[in-house]
Amino acid sequence: MKIESDISQGLPVFHMVGLLSSEVREARERVRTALKNIGHPLPYGRITISLSPADLKKEGARFDLAIAVALLINMNIIHEGSIREFLIIGELGLNGDVKGIHGVLPIIIMAKQQGFRYCMVPYENAAEGSVVDDIQIVPVRDLYEAAEYLNGKTERPIINGFPLGDESSNKILNDCTNDMSEIHGHEMAKRAVTVAAAGKHNLLMIGPPGAGKSMLASRIPGIMPDMSMEERMEISGIHSICGILKEGGLVTRRPFRAPHPGITLPALVGGGTYPKPGELTIAHGGVLFFDELPEFHPGVLDALRQPLEERKVRVVRNSGNYEFPADCLFVGAMNPCRCGFFPDRNKCNCSGADIRRYLGRISGPFLDRMDMCIDVPRQSIEDMEERKTLQAEESSGKIKEQIDRAVQIQFQRNNGKYNSQMTVNQVKKFCILDDAGNRLIHNAYQKFSLSMRNYYKIIKTARTIADLEGSEDISQRHLGEALGYRIGSGKYNTIF
Repeated sequence: MKIESDISQGLPVFHMVGLLSSEVREARERVRTALKNIGHPLPYGRITISLSPADLKKEGARFDLAIAVALLINMNIIHEGSIREFLIIGELGLNGDVKGIHGVLPIIIMAKQQGFRYCMVPYENAAEGSVVDDIQIVPVRDLYEAAEYLNGKTERPIINGFPLGDESSNKILNDCTNDMSEIHGHEMAKRAVTVAAAGKHNLLMIGPPGAGKSMLASRIPGIMPDMSMEERMEISGIHSICGILKEGGLVTRRPFRAPHPGITLPALVGGGTYPKPGELTIAHGGVLFFDELPEFHPGVLDALRQPLEERKVRVVRNSGNYEFPADCLFVGAMNPCRCGFFPDRNKCNCSGADIRRYLGRISGPFLDRMDMCIDVPRQSIEDMEERKTLQAEESSGKIKEQIDRAVQIQFQRNNGKYNSQMTVNQVKKFCILDDAGNRLIHNAYQKFSLSMRNYYKIIKTARTIADLEGSEDISQRHLGEALGYRIGSGKYNTIF
Protein backbone atom coordinates (compact mmCIF):
# COMPACT_ATOMS: atom_id res chain seq x y z
CA MET A 1 0.00 0.00 0.00
CA LYS A 2 1.38 3.40 -1.01
CA ILE A 3 0.13 6.86 0.01
CA GLU A 4 0.80 9.98 -2.08
CA SER A 5 -0.11 13.59 -1.27
CA ASP A 6 -0.29 16.80 -3.26
CA ILE A 7 -0.92 20.38 -2.14
CA SER A 8 -1.58 22.87 -4.92
CA GLN A 9 -3.26 26.23 -5.49
CA GLY A 10 -7.02 26.27 -5.92
CA LEU A 11 -10.21 26.23 -3.96
CA PRO A 12 -9.72 24.85 -0.43
CA VAL A 13 -10.64 21.14 -0.57
CA PHE A 14 -9.33 17.96 1.01
CA HIS A 15 -9.93 15.15 -1.45
CA MET A 16 -9.03 11.46 -0.96
CA VAL A 17 -9.15 8.82 -3.69
CA GLY A 18 -8.45 5.08 -3.96
CA LEU A 19 -11.62 2.98 -3.34
CA LEU A 20 -11.97 4.05 0.28
CA SER A 21 -14.42 2.98 2.96
CA SER A 22 -16.24 5.57 5.07
CA GLU A 23 -13.82 5.24 8.02
CA VAL A 24 -10.87 5.89 5.69
CA ARG A 25 -12.55 8.96 4.22
CA GLU A 26 -13.13 10.27 7.74
CA ALA A 27 -9.34 10.34 8.16
CA ARG A 28 -9.23 13.78 6.52
CA GLU A 29 -10.99 15.32 9.54
CA ARG A 30 -8.84 13.44 12.04
CA VAL A 31 -5.62 14.31 10.20
CA ARG A 32 -6.58 17.97 9.64
CA THR A 33 -7.40 18.49 13.32
CA ALA A 34 -4.38 16.55 14.61
CA LEU A 35 -1.99 18.59 12.46
CA LYS A 36 -3.54 21.82 13.70
CA ASN A 37 -3.25 20.75 17.33
CA ILE A 38 0.48 19.93 17.08
CA GLY A 39 1.17 23.36 15.52
CA HIS A 40 1.23 22.48 11.80
CA PRO A 41 -2.14 23.53 10.32
CA LEU A 42 -2.78 22.60 6.70
CA PRO A 43 -2.27 25.42 4.17
CA TYR A 44 -5.18 26.77 2.16
CA GLY A 45 -5.41 25.14 -1.21
CA ARG A 46 -6.35 21.94 -2.98
CA ILE A 47 -5.14 18.86 -1.08
CA THR A 48 -5.27 15.46 -2.76
CA ILE A 49 -4.44 12.15 -1.09
CA SER A 50 -4.13 9.00 -3.19
CA LEU A 51 -4.04 5.48 -1.71
CA SER A 52 -2.85 2.89 -4.19
CA PRO A 53 -3.50 0.37 -5.64
CA ALA A 54 -6.72 2.05 -6.66
CA ASP A 55 -8.66 -1.19 -7.22
CA LEU A 56 -8.09 -2.55 -3.70
CA LYS A 57 -10.66 -1.68 -1.04
CA LYS A 58 -9.17 0.20 1.95
CA GLU A 59 -10.79 -0.14 5.37
CA GLY A 60 -9.98 0.96 8.90
CA ALA A 61 -8.18 3.87 10.52
CA ARG A 62 -4.65 2.45 10.20
CA PHE A 63 -3.78 4.93 7.38
CA ASP A 64 -4.13 8.10 9.51
CA LEU A 65 -0.51 8.38 10.64
CA ALA A 66 0.89 7.69 7.17
CA ILE A 67 -1.42 10.30 5.61
CA ALA A 68 -0.32 12.88 8.18
CA VAL A 69 3.37 12.11 7.54
CA ALA A 70 2.82 12.41 3.78
CA LEU A 71 1.28 15.85 4.27
CA LEU A 72 4.10 16.96 6.59
CA ILE A 73 6.59 15.95 3.89
CA ASN A 74 4.62 18.01 1.36
CA MET A 75 4.72 20.95 3.78
CA ASN A 76 8.55 20.57 4.07
CA ILE A 77 8.33 19.80 7.78
CA ILE A 78 9.63 16.24 7.42
CA HIS A 79 12.46 15.34 5.04
CA GLU A 80 11.30 12.96 2.33
CA GLY A 81 14.44 10.82 2.52
CA SER A 82 13.82 10.00 6.16
CA ILE A 83 10.89 7.67 5.41
CA ARG A 84 12.71 5.38 2.99
CA GLU A 85 12.43 1.73 4.04
CA PHE A 86 9.68 2.74 6.51
CA LEU A 87 6.20 1.29 6.91
CA ILE A 88 3.99 3.66 8.90
CA ILE A 89 0.66 2.62 10.46
CA GLY A 90 -1.55 4.03 13.20
CA GLU A 91 -4.80 5.83 14.00
CA LEU A 92 -4.77 9.49 15.00
CA GLY A 93 -6.72 11.18 17.76
CA LEU A 94 -7.81 14.79 17.38
CA ASN A 95 -5.06 15.91 19.76
CA GLY A 96 -2.40 14.11 17.73
CA ASP A 97 -2.18 10.95 19.85
CA VAL A 98 -1.38 7.75 17.94
CA LYS A 99 -3.86 5.05 18.93
CA GLY A 100 -3.51 1.27 18.73
CA ILE A 101 -5.07 -0.65 15.85
CA HIS A 102 -6.02 -4.23 14.98
CA GLY A 103 -4.05 -6.46 12.64
CA VAL A 104 -0.55 -5.08 13.28
CA LEU A 105 1.18 -8.48 13.36
CA PRO A 106 0.23 -9.67 9.84
CA ILE A 107 0.97 -6.19 8.48
CA ILE A 108 4.51 -6.26 9.89
CA ILE A 109 5.05 -9.80 8.57
CA MET A 110 4.04 -8.58 5.12
CA ALA A 111 6.29 -5.53 5.48
CA LYS A 112 9.23 -7.77 6.25
CA GLN A 113 8.48 -9.90 3.18
CA GLN A 114 8.40 -6.77 1.03
CA GLY A 115 11.83 -5.62 2.23
CA PHE A 116 11.00 -2.85 4.72
CA ARG A 117 13.64 -2.36 7.44
CA TYR A 118 11.61 -0.18 9.83
CA CYS A 119 7.99 -0.07 10.94
CA MET A 120 6.52 2.85 12.87
CA VAL A 121 3.60 1.63 14.99
CA PRO A 122 1.45 2.92 17.86
CA TYR A 123 3.04 2.44 21.27
CA GLU A 124 0.16 0.14 22.26
CA ASN A 125 1.14 -2.29 19.48
CA ALA A 126 4.88 -2.35 20.23
CA ALA A 127 4.82 -5.74 21.99
CA GLU A 128 2.76 -7.26 19.21
CA GLY A 129 5.08 -5.98 16.51
CA SER A 130 8.23 -7.00 18.35
CA VAL A 131 7.67 -10.72 17.77
CA VAL A 132 8.74 -10.36 14.12
CA ASP A 133 12.49 -10.56 13.72
CA ASP A 134 14.69 -8.88 11.07
CA ILE A 135 12.58 -5.70 11.09
CA GLN A 136 13.00 -2.78 13.49
CA ILE A 137 9.92 -1.50 15.31
CA VAL A 138 9.67 2.20 16.17
CA PRO A 139 6.79 2.81 18.63
CA VAL A 140 5.39 6.35 18.90
CA ARG A 141 2.83 7.89 21.24
CA ASP A 142 1.79 10.90 19.16
CA LEU A 143 2.25 12.62 15.82
CA TYR A 144 4.71 15.16 17.22
CA GLU A 145 7.04 12.33 18.37
CA ALA A 146 6.77 10.70 14.94
CA ALA A 147 7.75 13.93 13.16
CA GLU A 148 10.64 14.60 15.56
CA TYR A 149 11.97 11.07 15.12
CA LEU A 150 11.78 11.14 11.31
CA ASN A 151 13.63 14.46 11.33
CA GLY A 152 16.37 12.99 13.50
CA LYS A 153 15.73 15.44 16.34
CA THR A 154 14.92 12.76 18.90
CA GLU A 155 15.54 9.08 19.39
CA ARG A 156 12.86 6.53 20.02
CA PRO A 157 13.54 3.00 21.30
CA ILE A 158 13.96 0.58 18.43
CA ILE A 159 12.76 -2.97 19.11
CA ASN A 160 14.49 -5.67 17.12
CA GLY A 161 12.36 -8.70 18.00
CA PHE A 162 11.62 -10.95 20.94
CA PRO A 163 13.79 -13.96 21.87
CA LEU A 164 10.95 -16.49 21.70
CA GLY A 165 12.86 -19.71 21.27
CA ASP A 166 14.20 -20.05 24.80
CA GLU A 167 13.00 -22.51 27.41
CA SER A 168 11.32 -19.86 29.56
CA SER A 169 8.85 -18.98 26.81
CA ASN A 170 8.03 -22.64 26.17
CA LYS A 171 7.10 -23.18 29.82
CA ILE A 172 4.13 -20.89 29.36
CA LEU A 173 2.57 -23.39 26.97
CA ASN A 174 2.25 -26.08 29.62
CA ASP A 175 0.85 -23.76 32.30
CA CYS A 176 -2.78 -24.88 32.12
CA THR A 177 -5.18 -24.14 34.97
CA ASN A 178 -7.61 -26.92 33.93
CA ASP A 179 -6.14 -30.38 34.44
CA MET A 180 -7.52 -33.80 33.55
CA SER A 181 -6.73 -35.03 37.07
CA GLU A 182 -9.64 -32.89 38.33
CA ILE A 183 -12.11 -35.16 36.49
CA HIS A 184 -12.90 -38.24 38.58
CA GLY A 185 -13.86 -41.39 36.72
CA HIS A 186 -14.86 -41.30 33.04
CA GLU A 187 -11.91 -43.49 32.05
CA MET A 188 -13.47 -44.42 28.71
CA ALA A 189 -14.29 -40.79 27.95
CA LYS A 190 -10.74 -39.70 28.85
CA ARG A 191 -9.37 -42.40 26.58
CA ALA A 192 -11.56 -41.17 23.72
CA VAL A 193 -10.50 -37.57 24.31
CA THR A 194 -6.86 -38.69 24.22
CA VAL A 195 -7.37 -40.43 20.88
CA ALA A 196 -9.23 -37.41 19.47
CA ALA A 197 -6.49 -34.98 20.52
CA ALA A 198 -3.71 -37.25 19.26
CA GLY A 199 -5.13 -37.63 15.75
CA LYS A 200 -7.26 -34.46 15.54
CA HIS A 201 -10.42 -36.52 15.18
CA ASN A 202 -13.75 -34.71 15.49
CA LEU A 203 -15.54 -35.86 18.64
CA LEU A 204 -19.18 -35.96 19.76
CA MET A 205 -20.04 -36.56 23.42
CA ILE A 206 -23.54 -37.62 24.49
CA GLY A 207 -24.77 -37.82 28.04
CA PRO A 208 -27.07 -36.37 30.71
CA PRO A 209 -26.62 -32.82 31.99
CA GLY A 210 -23.85 -32.36 34.51
CA ALA A 211 -22.03 -35.56 33.58
CA GLY A 212 -18.78 -33.74 32.74
CA LYS A 213 -18.88 -33.22 28.97
CA SER A 214 -17.93 -29.54 29.12
CA MET A 215 -15.16 -30.24 31.67
CA LEU A 216 -13.63 -32.82 29.35
CA ALA A 217 -13.80 -30.49 26.35
CA SER A 218 -12.27 -27.52 28.16
CA ARG A 219 -9.22 -29.59 29.09
CA ILE A 220 -8.42 -30.76 25.56
CA PRO A 221 -6.17 -27.76 24.65
CA GLY A 222 -3.98 -28.64 27.66
CA ILE A 223 -3.18 -32.09 26.26
CA MET A 224 -2.69 -31.08 22.63
CA PRO A 225 0.90 -30.79 21.31
CA ASP A 226 2.79 -27.53 21.84
CA MET A 227 2.50 -25.06 19.02
CA SER A 228 5.45 -24.53 16.72
CA MET A 229 6.69 -20.99 16.11
CA GLU A 230 4.98 -21.01 12.70
CA GLU A 231 1.66 -21.98 14.29
CA ARG A 232 2.01 -19.33 16.99
CA MET A 233 2.69 -16.64 14.40
CA GLU A 234 -0.23 -17.75 12.23
CA ILE A 235 -2.73 -17.98 15.11
CA SER A 236 -1.50 -14.70 16.59
CA GLY A 237 -1.97 -13.02 13.20
CA ILE A 238 -5.59 -14.23 13.06
CA HIS A 239 -6.29 -12.99 16.59
CA SER A 240 -4.62 -9.68 15.79
CA ILE A 241 -6.92 -9.13 12.80
CA CYS A 242 -9.93 -9.96 14.96
CA GLY A 243 -8.77 -7.60 17.73
CA ILE A 244 -8.55 -10.28 20.43
CA LEU A 245 -4.78 -10.63 20.70
CA LYS A 246 -3.81 -10.15 24.33
CA GLU A 247 -0.81 -8.21 25.55
CA GLY A 248 2.47 -10.04 25.22
CA GLY A 249 2.72 -10.32 21.47
CA LEU A 250 1.97 -13.97 20.72
CA VAL A 251 -0.69 -16.54 21.50
CA THR A 252 0.94 -19.03 23.88
CA ARG A 253 -1.90 -21.54 24.31
CA ARG A 254 -4.02 -23.31 21.76
CA PRO A 255 -7.36 -21.53 21.27
CA PHE A 256 -10.53 -22.85 22.86
CA ARG A 257 -13.70 -21.30 21.44
CA ALA A 258 -17.14 -22.18 22.76
CA PRO A 259 -19.72 -19.98 20.97
CA HIS A 260 -23.27 -19.58 22.24
CA PRO A 261 -25.94 -21.67 20.47
CA GLY A 262 -27.48 -18.44 19.19
CA ILE A 263 -24.44 -17.68 17.01
CA THR A 264 -25.25 -16.58 13.48
CA LEU A 265 -23.81 -18.05 10.31
CA PRO A 266 -21.59 -15.02 9.45
CA ALA A 267 -20.26 -14.93 13.03
CA LEU A 268 -19.29 -18.60 12.73
CA VAL A 269 -17.72 -18.88 9.28
CA GLY A 270 -16.96 -15.20 8.60
CA GLY A 271 -18.99 -12.62 6.79
CA GLY A 272 -19.72 -9.04 5.95
CA THR A 273 -19.51 -7.10 2.72
CA TYR A 274 -15.76 -7.46 3.00
CA PRO A 275 -15.61 -10.68 5.04
CA LYS A 276 -13.71 -10.99 8.27
CA PRO A 277 -12.87 -14.25 10.08
CA GLY A 278 -15.48 -15.93 12.26
CA GLU A 279 -15.30 -18.23 15.28
CA LEU A 280 -14.30 -21.18 13.10
CA THR A 281 -11.16 -19.37 11.97
CA ILE A 282 -10.42 -17.93 15.42
CA ALA A 283 -10.36 -21.55 16.68
CA HIS A 284 -7.74 -22.45 14.03
CA GLY A 285 -5.05 -24.61 15.60
CA GLY A 286 -7.15 -25.26 18.71
CA VAL A 287 -10.59 -26.52 19.73
CA LEU A 288 -14.03 -25.42 18.56
CA PHE A 289 -16.55 -26.62 21.16
CA PHE A 290 -20.30 -26.68 20.56
CA ASP A 291 -22.16 -27.35 23.81
CA GLU A 292 -25.87 -28.21 23.61
CA LEU A 293 -25.42 -29.16 19.96
CA PRO A 294 -29.12 -29.54 19.01
CA GLU A 295 -29.80 -25.98 20.23
CA PHE A 296 -27.70 -24.55 17.39
CA HIS A 297 -29.59 -23.56 14.26
CA PRO A 298 -29.55 -26.43 11.72
CA GLY A 299 -28.24 -24.08 9.03
CA VAL A 300 -25.30 -23.12 11.23
CA LEU A 301 -24.41 -26.77 11.85
CA ASP A 302 -24.69 -27.71 8.18
CA ALA A 303 -22.42 -24.80 7.26
CA LEU A 304 -19.64 -26.64 9.12
CA ARG A 305 -19.80 -29.69 6.88
CA GLN A 306 -17.42 -28.48 4.17
CA PRO A 307 -14.96 -26.65 6.49
CA LEU A 308 -14.64 -29.72 8.72
CA GLU A 309 -13.59 -31.75 5.69
CA GLU A 310 -11.38 -29.20 3.92
CA ARG A 311 -10.15 -27.39 7.07
CA LYS A 312 -10.65 -24.03 5.44
CA VAL A 313 -13.52 -21.59 4.85
CA ARG A 314 -14.33 -20.15 1.46
CA VAL A 315 -16.48 -17.01 1.35
CA VAL A 316 -17.60 -15.59 -2.00
CA ARG A 317 -18.67 -11.96 -2.36
CA ASN A 318 -19.00 -9.48 -5.21
CA SER A 319 -15.77 -7.92 -3.99
CA GLY A 320 -13.87 -11.20 -4.46
CA ASN A 321 -13.23 -14.67 -3.08
CA TYR A 322 -11.90 -15.04 0.46
CA GLU A 323 -10.28 -18.08 2.07
CA PHE A 324 -9.75 -18.39 5.82
CA PRO A 325 -7.92 -21.20 7.64
CA ALA A 326 -10.11 -23.46 9.80
CA ASP A 327 -7.91 -26.37 10.87
CA CYS A 328 -9.33 -27.01 14.32
CA LEU A 329 -10.49 -29.96 16.39
CA PHE A 330 -14.29 -29.91 16.55
CA VAL A 331 -15.87 -31.19 19.77
CA GLY A 332 -19.62 -31.36 20.25
CA ALA A 333 -21.65 -32.16 23.37
CA MET A 334 -25.33 -32.91 23.59
CA ASN A 335 -28.05 -34.42 25.72
CA PRO A 336 -29.87 -37.43 24.27
CA CYS A 337 -33.23 -35.66 24.65
CA ARG A 338 -34.61 -32.31 25.77
CA CYS A 339 -34.76 -33.29 29.45
CA GLY A 340 -31.40 -35.01 29.08
CA PHE A 341 -32.04 -38.37 30.72
CA PHE A 342 -32.99 -40.72 27.85
CA PRO A 343 -32.82 -43.77 27.84
CA ASP A 344 -33.36 -43.79 31.63
CA ARG A 345 -37.17 -44.01 31.66
CA ASN A 346 -37.23 -43.56 35.43
CA LYS A 347 -36.28 -39.92 34.84
CA CYS A 348 -37.05 -39.25 31.16
CA ASN A 349 -40.65 -38.43 30.30
CA CYS A 350 -39.98 -37.48 26.67
CA SER A 351 -42.07 -39.27 24.09
CA GLY A 352 -40.53 -40.96 21.07
CA ALA A 353 -41.74 -38.10 18.89
CA ASP A 354 -40.17 -35.54 21.25
CA ILE A 355 -36.82 -37.33 21.10
CA ARG A 356 -36.90 -37.63 17.30
CA ARG A 357 -37.83 -33.96 16.99
CA TYR A 358 -35.00 -32.92 19.31
CA LEU A 359 -32.37 -35.04 17.58
CA GLY A 360 -33.75 -34.19 14.15
CA ARG A 361 -32.23 -30.75 14.43
CA ILE A 362 -28.88 -32.40 13.67
CA SER A 363 -28.65 -33.62 10.09
CA GLY A 364 -27.22 -36.97 9.08
CA PRO A 365 -24.54 -35.43 6.81
CA PHE A 366 -23.27 -33.35 9.75
CA LEU A 367 -23.09 -36.40 12.03
CA ASP A 368 -21.23 -38.17 9.23
CA ARG A 369 -18.36 -35.67 9.77
CA MET A 370 -17.86 -36.90 13.34
CA ASP A 371 -14.94 -39.33 13.62
CA MET A 372 -15.87 -40.46 17.11
CA CYS A 373 -19.00 -40.60 19.29
CA ILE A 374 -18.84 -41.50 22.98
CA ASP A 375 -21.21 -41.94 25.88
CA VAL A 376 -20.48 -39.81 28.97
CA PRO A 377 -22.66 -41.36 31.69
CA ARG A 378 -23.49 -39.92 35.07
CA GLN A 379 -20.94 -40.94 37.71
CA SER A 380 -22.05 -42.38 41.03
CA ILE A 381 -21.06 -40.58 44.21
CA GLU A 382 -19.38 -43.76 45.49
CA ASP A 383 -17.10 -43.94 42.46
CA MET A 384 -16.12 -40.27 42.76
CA GLU A 385 -15.37 -40.57 46.49
CA GLU A 386 -13.30 -43.70 45.92
CA ARG A 387 -11.21 -42.02 43.23
CA LYS A 388 -10.67 -38.93 45.38
CA THR A 389 -9.26 -41.21 48.07
CA LEU A 390 -7.02 -43.15 45.70
CA GLN A 391 -5.87 -40.00 43.87
CA ALA A 392 -5.40 -42.18 40.80
CA GLU A 393 -6.44 -39.71 38.10
CA GLU A 394 -3.93 -39.20 35.32
CA SER A 395 -2.76 -35.60 34.88
CA SER A 396 -2.87 -33.61 31.66
CA GLY A 397 0.93 -33.64 31.59
CA LYS A 398 1.08 -37.45 31.53
CA ILE A 399 -1.59 -37.68 28.85
CA LYS A 400 0.18 -35.02 26.81
CA GLU A 401 3.40 -37.04 26.84
CA GLN A 402 1.56 -39.95 25.21
CA ILE A 403 -0.01 -37.65 22.65
CA ASP A 404 3.30 -35.96 21.83
CA ARG A 405 4.88 -39.32 21.02
CA ALA A 406 1.95 -40.34 18.83
CA VAL A 407 1.93 -36.99 17.01
CA GLN A 408 5.66 -37.22 16.33
CA ILE A 409 5.10 -40.63 14.72
CA GLN A 410 2.26 -39.23 12.60
CA PHE A 411 4.22 -36.19 11.45
CA GLN A 412 7.19 -38.28 10.38
CA ARG A 413 4.96 -40.64 8.45
CA ASN A 414 2.40 -38.17 7.04
CA ASN A 415 4.68 -35.23 6.18
CA GLY A 416 3.63 -33.08 9.12
CA LYS A 417 -0.08 -33.99 9.08
CA TYR A 418 -2.35 -35.65 11.62
CA ASN A 419 -3.91 -39.03 10.90
CA SER A 420 -7.33 -37.43 10.39
CA GLN A 421 -5.84 -35.44 7.49
CA MET A 422 -4.53 -38.44 5.57
CA THR A 423 -5.63 -38.81 1.97
CA VAL A 424 -7.13 -42.03 0.59
CA ASN A 425 -3.78 -42.97 -0.94
CA GLN A 426 -2.03 -42.43 2.40
CA VAL A 427 -4.62 -44.59 4.15
CA LYS A 428 -3.99 -47.39 1.66
CA LYS A 429 -0.23 -47.02 2.18
CA PHE A 430 0.02 -46.58 5.95
CA CYS A 431 -3.13 -48.29 7.28
CA ILE A 432 -2.80 -51.85 6.04
CA LEU A 433 -5.15 -54.27 7.80
CA ASP A 434 -4.62 -57.98 8.30
CA ASP A 435 -7.24 -60.57 7.31
CA ALA A 436 -9.00 -60.41 10.68
CA GLY A 437 -9.12 -56.64 10.54
CA ASN A 438 -10.51 -56.65 7.00
CA ARG A 439 -13.26 -59.07 7.98
CA LEU A 440 -14.16 -56.95 11.00
CA ILE A 441 -14.42 -53.65 9.09
CA HIS A 442 -16.30 -55.28 6.19
CA ASN A 443 -18.85 -56.86 8.52
CA ALA A 444 -19.32 -53.56 10.35
CA TYR A 445 -19.71 -51.71 7.04
CA GLN A 446 -22.56 -54.04 6.03
CA LYS A 447 -24.24 -54.40 9.42
CA PHE A 448 -24.29 -50.72 10.39
CA SER A 449 -24.70 -49.28 6.86
CA LEU A 450 -21.60 -47.13 7.20
CA SER A 451 -20.77 -44.53 4.58
CA MET A 452 -17.49 -44.65 2.70
CA ARG A 453 -16.44 -41.53 4.61
CA ASN A 454 -16.98 -43.35 7.90
CA TYR A 455 -15.17 -46.40 6.60
CA TYR A 456 -12.01 -44.34 6.18
CA LYS A 457 -12.56 -42.37 9.40
CA ILE A 458 -12.67 -45.59 11.42
CA ILE A 459 -9.42 -46.80 9.85
CA LYS A 460 -7.73 -43.44 10.52
CA THR A 461 -8.88 -43.55 14.14
CA ALA A 462 -7.50 -47.08 14.47
CA ARG A 463 -4.19 -45.81 13.09
CA THR A 464 -4.10 -43.17 15.85
CA ILE A 465 -4.84 -45.77 18.54
CA ALA A 466 -1.97 -47.88 17.22
CA ASP A 467 0.33 -44.83 17.25
CA LEU A 468 -0.55 -44.14 20.88
CA GLU A 469 0.68 -47.62 21.69
CA GLY A 470 3.74 -47.28 19.47
CA SER A 471 2.56 -50.10 17.20
CA GLU A 472 3.53 -50.12 13.53
CA ASP A 473 0.64 -52.44 12.64
CA ILE A 474 -3.09 -51.92 13.12
CA SER A 475 -4.37 -54.92 15.01
CA GLN A 476 -7.92 -56.20 15.30
CA ARG A 477 -8.00 -54.73 18.83
CA HIS A 478 -7.16 -51.23 17.56
CA LEU A 479 -9.81 -51.48 14.88
CA GLY A 480 -12.38 -52.78 17.37
CA GLU A 481 -11.80 -49.80 19.66
CA ALA A 482 -12.15 -47.40 16.73
CA LEU A 483 -15.41 -49.11 15.71
CA GLY A 484 -16.69 -48.76 19.26
CA TYR A 485 -16.15 -45.00 19.11
CA ARG A 486 -18.21 -44.84 15.95
CA ILE A 487 -21.18 -47.17 16.52
CA GLY A 488 -21.31 -46.78 20.32
CA SER A 489 -23.02 -49.10 22.73
CA GLY A 490 -26.38 -49.10 20.96
CA LYS A 491 -28.03 -46.77 23.48
CA TYR A 492 -28.42 -43.99 20.95
CA ASN A 493 -29.50 -45.84 17.82
CA THR A 494 -31.91 -42.99 17.17
CA ILE A 495 -28.87 -40.82 16.48
CA PHE A 496 -26.67 -43.10 14.38
